[in-house]
Amino acid sequence: MRVKLSVEKMRVDIFVEYGELTGTCPECGAACRVYDRSPGRVWRHLDTMRFGTYLHCEPPRSECAEHGIKTMSMPWAGKHSRFTQLFEAFAINVMLASRSTQEAGKLLRLEWHQLHGIMKRAVERGLKRRGNDEIAWIGMDEKSFRKGHNYVSLMNDLEHSRVLDVVEGREGNAADKLIAKALDGGQREMVCGVAIDMSAPYIAAIRRHLPHADIVHDKFHIAKHLNEAVDKTRRKEHRKLLKDKDERLKGTKYSWLKGMEHLSDESLAQVESLAKAELDVAKAWYIKELFRHFWTRRDGAFARSYFERWYHEAFKTGLPEIRKVARMLKKHLENILTYFECYITNAVSEGLNSKIQTIKANARGFRNFENYRVSILFFCGKLELSP
Repeated sequence: MRVKLSVEKMRVDIFVEYGELTGTCPECGAACRVYDRSPGRVWRHLDTMRFGTYLHCEPPRSECAEHGIKTMSMPWAGKHSRFTQLFEAFAINVMLASRSTQEAGKLLRLEWHQLHGIMKRAVERGLKRRGNDEIAWIGMDEKSFRKGHNYVSLMNDLEHSRVLDVVEGREGNAADKLIAKALDGGQREMVCGVAIDMSAPYIAAIRRHLPHADIVHDKFHIAKHLNEAVDKTRRKEHRKLLKDKDERLKGTKYSWLKGMEHLSDESLAQVESLAKAELDVAKAWYIKELFRHFWTRRDGAFARSYFERWYHEAFKTGLPEIRKVARMLKKHLENILTYFECYITNAVSEGLNSKIQTIKANARGFRNFENYRVSILFFCGKLELSP
């Protein structure tokens, strides 16, 4: 071994030679003779006193009776990597602690494709190490990928707040692919409950592949549907009022989307004033607020009875958007009521979605799905990443 130091370039180069005549096969580990040397390669190592440090070697190739001529593994680096294991471990920690991969790249003096290579190898290691532990409660959700109708489907472990896997799309067989990718046969048998929205492809896939899992339609998605119904009612009524130059609903959008306890005194007075005027949006808001009591008691029988009364009140409003949501909830009532047996929601998934959105924003988007998946699992998979 010899060392070359360049003060001008702030660089240390370490040249390693393999002088033995025998080695091991990288495939089976059998002892065999060294056939020849591969062309020289360079690996980046941890800096030495702020000097960039690089290992140089001509990797020996072994001649195995079973596998033929193969390049031997280097003890300091993984296959296909041009960084030592110590450097990769350090780079992983820097990326996890940085605001974005761009900031990590500046600290490590690495290009994006080099960082992504480290991330990809780390995720592959982590998925292999994950094992097949029992996962009882999962959530399945969708997340926008690019502009337009481009989505990905995610499966999350609700107990450990981690993403299990991601597949492209949300229709057709995307849910089937997701279940097959994230869970092995034994794990599928052990799943007790799945929190999802009322997506037909998700429901069908769960019934096909998770035979013992209860389907729980998530309360956050139900609240979202009710909020959308209120907002559509407001917009429709606002356009109608504007024709008569009535601007009472101008600037009130977010007041109707909040719960009563989150309204300021000014907003609450505004809502009460508009309610007295018997505006449609006030009726829709009242129905939305009324449904929140559905969840207050941990009693499925009470919830069923309460829903019937709420459904009657919703239809009495005569509002088409409210009636549409009410019909949808009635259609899926049995899987809404399973909440009172499982008590799971997609709150964990919503938190992970928020983190994924930050990752996406910091990266300024992703060119392809695979890069997106690697980043999600790297930052949200709780994987053992270090080499």
